[in-house]
Parts: sequence; C-alpha cells; structure tokens
Amino acid sequence: MAREEQRLISTVNQYLGINAHLHSHFLHSETEGWEEFHSSHITDLTRAMNAYLPEMGYIARQERSLQIRHFDESISPISDVLISDLSRPSATPRAFAVPQAQTALNVPASTLLEREPVDVKRPTAIKIYELPEDASSQREKPVAWIELLSPSNKAGSGYASYIAKREALLANWLVFVEIDYLHGVSTTLETVPDYRPPGRDQKPRDEAHPYHLWLIDPRQPPDDPQSGAIAAFDVDQPIPAFSIPLNRGEYLTFDFNAVYHQTFRAQPAFGFAVNYAAAPEEVERDYNLRDQTAIAARMLTVQKLQREGINLADGPYPIDSNLLDSLRRRSKVVRQVLTSDDLTPTNSLDLDLE
Repeated sequence: MAREEQRLISTVNQYLGINAHLHSHFLHSETEGWEEFHSSHITDLTRAMNAYLPEMGYIARQERSLQIRHFDESISPISDVLISDLSRPSATPRAFAVPQAQTALNVPASTLLEREPVDVKRPTAIKIYELPEDASSQREKPVAWIELLSPSNKAGSGYASYIAKREALLANWLVFVEIDYLHGVSTTLETVPDYRPPGRDQKPRDEAHPYHLWLIDPRQPPDDPQSGAIAAFDVDQPIPAFSIPLNRGEYLTFDFNAVYHQTFRAQPAFGFAVNYAAAPEEVERDYNLRDQTAIAARMLTVQKLQREGINLADGPYPIDSNLLDSLRRRSKVVRQVLTSDDLTPTNSLDLDLE
C-alpha cells in the first residue's frame, strides 16, 4: 500500500519573496491558476498604488492588457470566478437569498449568449494617469504602463504581438514597467540571459536569475542612466522595491514584495496548492543549484517550525544562516532533501550538516 502523502500547508507565504512551490505548480499542474493569480495580483497592485498616487496628483487604473490569453478548446475554459461544490452527494438541495435583494428576471440563455463563441480573453494591466488640475476642462494624462507577464506572452505568436504593442506604447512616451515572475519561460529582453534556455534538455544557467522587474522611460535619452532600470532576483529573496518615474521628476517608490504576500494571503487556494513537505514539481530541471539550495533550506525551516509548534501564520521566518551555509557546501544533501520520500513534517530526515 502506497504511503499517504504528507502535507504541510500554510495560507501565508513562507518564502521571503516569490513562492517557488506555487509558481512551479502553476507552470506544471494548474496552468489556469496563474490566470487567477494574475487577476488578483493586478487588482491588489492597483489598490496599493492608489493608496499613494492621488496625493501626488496621479491615479492608477486597470486597463486591457497588451496580452491575449487563448483558450484551448481541448480543455475547459478558464473562469474568472469558479464556484466549487463542496457538499456531499447526498446533501439536501437548498436555496439561499440575500435579504432585501431584488430578484433577477429569468430569461432564455439564448438571449444572453453571443452569437459566436469568444475564443480569446484579455487580462488587465495597470495604467497610471496624471490627474488634471481642473477636472472640468482637462483629461487625465497617461504616464506609465505596468504589465504582469503571463506564460503565453513570453513565447510563440503571443510574444510577437506583445512586443509590437510594447514598442507602440514606448513610441507614445509612456513609461513601461514589466513584472516577470515566471522562472520557466524565456525573458522578453534580448540583453537579459534566460534563466532556463529554450529546449527541454537545457538546464538553468548559474549566472541568470529566475525573476525580473524592469522599466524603460522613453522620455529620457536612451544613453541616460535614468532611462531604464532592472532588478533581477532569486528564489527566497524579497522582491525589490522599485521606483517608477512619473512627471516633473516625481517617483513612486513601490513595495512589490508586500503586495505579493497580500495576494497570496487573500486567496487561501494559493496556500492550499503549496506543500512544504515535498519539493516543487520538476525542481531539478527548472532551478539551478543556487535556487535548489534556497528551496531546500526553506522546506527544512518550515518543517522545523511546524515540529516546534511555531505559528506559521506569523511567517515568513528567516533562514538560519548556518543551515544555508551547510547546504551550500553539500549539494548531495540538497538533492536528498528535494528527492527523499522520508522527508515529512513529522519525520525529519537525519541530515549530516555539521
């Protein structure tokens, strides 16, 4: 009889930055999960920016993204909100009504559906506008465009379309910010090395990084040091703060890391998809040794905290520097942590880290 899989979950992100377990799950098992994350995260980013922008004379709005998500007719469409039935099959059917709510009018479904099925869906991006001084006589002026990349727009026909539209925005003097949290797909910048080059047999590069934030300010001369910025970071590193240039020499210095943790916490399904008692899917193929080591250290830390009765909801907690140093010196132990069936939250592997 096969051993029942041990699970160690938390609805609070236990990584300091991007959750490598969750993003590997999106890449390999639940591709539609990324679309839910994308939608939630864009909303959270917009609201967080608007906590500061209006006082500065700007406002952030959600706009139709440059990206197009194509539905695969061989699989079920991706819902914007999916209501799941968690009741038992034998449960008595019940109906609920919101008090004082107006009853909807019943009509044939054929009167509501479009005549032709829609085969594409466009996600949203963020556009920052400068507010007019006189709202009755002036329109809001667009200043910056912020994209959170999806997998389909880093390769294939989606990539070409995305690049063309990005160039059009830059030609219209909009500051362009790209958020790339996708470790398993090539970057959209020719000058930035791919973390995992195309081709199944290609291993992640040691000198490259899995995640990036970058911007271009086309209002500045291209050789000016202020005309661009890039932040590259690794597994279990906090997402760097980023300064977005606005008008009149003003900047919005924004904490992307805090909003990422907020998005993770607000949707428990993200936490339920992460099992810290097992390695991320395809971990040895998708991550270089540096990031495998960080993942192993994070798994061991979470498991130790759980055994000691520490409340994971107060995390994420720092990694013990001695543990990380020991793992860096012992790649075989890293592999043991990431592949062992015996490494569970209740049955810790006896690791020789001394």
